[in-house]
Amino acid sequence: MDIKIEEVFEGYEIQTLTSRVRELEYACAELQIYNNQLQDRCKKLASRQPSWPKGYNPRRHRPAFRKDK
Repeated sequence: MDIKIEEVFEGYEIQTLTSRVRELEYACAELQIYNNQLQDRCKKLASRQPSWPKGYNPRRHRPAFRKDK
């Protein structure tokens, strides 16, 4: 009798684990799609020419030279 119960329990356990694996594979596939979309968006934004506000002139900061050295 114990062997029969263990077989049924193992079958149930295998069934639940396979269903859990399927759920995780589906979630992983969705995340991969979302990750690819984000990579494309980041690549597009990173390669874009910056647009400065009107009248803004970016300048390089140069430290003042000291004459008392």
